[in-house]
Amino acid sequence: MKSALTHAVSPAPPAVTIVAGPWTQEARQLAFDRAVHEHYLAYVTRALKQRNWSPWHDLPLDEMHERGHLLSGDTANLIEGFMGVEEFVGDYVQEGLIAFRESRMRRNIHLQWGAEEARHGVAWELLLKHSHARTEMELTAYLDKIRDSHWRQQQHAGVESPLATTVYAMIQERTTFFHYQEVRARVRAEYGLPIAPTAEERQRGYEIGASEACRLVTQDELAHHSLFLHIVRSALKYFPSLTCDTLAQVFAGFSMPALRFIPKVRTYLRAVKRTNIYSEKIHEEKVHKPVLNSLGFDDQQAFENAVQRSHYLPEHFNPEDVQLSRTGEWLVTATHA
Repeated sequence: MKSALTHAVSPAPPAVTIVAGPWTQEARQLAFDRAVHEHYLAYVTRALKQRNWSPWHDLPLDEMHERGHLLSGDTANLIEGFMGVEEFVGDYVQEGLIAFRESRMRRNIHLQWGAEEARHGVAWELLLKHSHARTEMELTAYLDKIRDSHWRQQQHAGVESPLATTVYAMIQERTTFFHYQEVRARVRAEYGLPIAPTAEERQRGYEIGASEACRLVTQDELAHHSLFLHIVRSALKYFPSLTCDTLAQVFAGFSMPALRFIPKVRTYLRAVKRTNIYSEKIHEEKVHKPVLNSLGFDDQQAFENAVQRSHYLPEHFNPEDVQLSRTGEWLVTATHA
């Protein structure tokens, strides 16, 4: 069990044919590594061809300037808080590289992810600056305070292995995706725009002002969630009991990263409360349930069923012989050697 528990992902495997049975831990690890490699290639291809944007070159800053007076104080406070969380990206990358130091593939995934995340804090900074919501001096002081703090992965319960880190990232990216969708909706309402892009926006290929910054960051977060979701699905296939236990552990202890370290955190939290952009109930409906559904479960009870019953799966079963129903039942056949 050591390989699966401590190194949920290994370096990209050589060109080896996986033969039928017996499915040892080593065989599962090899198959899992191959699946992760495929997920990585698909992710990078889309990132370079469809999401290759720059906050310094691809944001309509003039429109942010023109419409900045329309943004409410709560919207600006929310965006400032988002910038604060995003600006700990250096710590997130550093901690991840330590966790994945023995895996070339996961190291490269983490570096690509980190490069994309680094532009989010800049996008929020430029939005606040060019919308006149914050002065350059205020932004500099805010970012200087972040530099003096340090986020560590150990601050989150259950995030103690590469697999747990992946599960955490899957949930966290879904959460930020929802946050940024909601703030985009606020921006468009305050601009006097409909929630869907107008005919003019569709024709020119980008949204108006701050809405475009929200759109670009949101599409990144959804892509990141999708990548980690695919990896967790593959882990569930090849290491079902370990993955179920890890999911349960991370679900139970999840909280957003670095939130307590951001400057003016009370201002941000008051804006969250006033706008009702997030709460435990909202997390349950907009994050937890969608994640469970995407993993193949109807509800929390189905997930708990799967966790409990995963420990009774036979040893050396062929992963192709096992199906997980939406109600959490493990269905084992014997069609493969």
